[in-house]
Amino acid sequence: MNVVSLRRVSTPVTPLSPSALPTLKPVSNLTLREQVTQSVRIALINGNQQPGQAITVKAISGMLGASVMPVREAMTRLIAEGAPELRTNRTVIVPQLSPQDFAELTDLRRHIECQTAVQALARTGPHHIAGLRAIASDMRRQRVPEVYLNANFQFHFLIYRLGASSFVLGIIGQTWMHVGPLIRFGLGGIDFLNSRRVHARIIDGLVQRDAGHLRQAVHDDLTTAARIVRLARG
Repeated sequence: MNVVSLRRVSTPVTPLSPSALPTLKPVSNLTLREQVTQSVRIALINGNQQPGQAITVKAISGMLGASVMPVREAMTRLIAEGAPELRTNRTVIVPQLSPQDFAELTDLRRHIECQTAVQALARTGPHHIAGLRAIASDMRRQRVPEVYLNANFQFHFLIYRLGASSFVLGIIGQTWMHVGPLIRFGLGGIDFLNSRRVHARIIDGLVQRDAGHLRQAVHDDLTTAARIVRLARG
């Protein structure tokens, strides 16, 4: 059952090509289902597929070098988390949200992620700040959207892991799986400079232990991402 009840729009199903999942790498036999689940989850978060694309167990098995069974189990788990979406004809597709659903999801993200970042203040130490600055420095050199999005994920979740319980962190991960493909779809005209400036403000808020500054910076970052999606949709 879809644990995230969101209204979706009907779109033609486009087959998923091998090149659409560049972050998927062969996994070892140790905790195979967990590795497969995480690989597909990160691919969705990074927007390595277009909204509405079909995902097949066979295609993912081939790309990961894994057997069909753990891939099928991983897909079942991710569908239960709300992404990807299982249609009535048993086709599994990348999430596609209506404008109204996306607006509601953005509001939810602002509330949860801003609060989580503020809660991280008490647990943020010098080594965490150093890690964030290292990621931000790497992002300043990136021009490839998928690589930039992966670094963006690492940046935010370094903070969120400090401020959220595993339950709340799971909710945040679910929302990112829904918006990742949409954000990647709109990245053709992304303002990387503005994104980097906002990340610098987030680090400043953590360094200064200024909850108001930090909350506003995270809010602005999520608002920028939402604007990218709206512009791409026209």
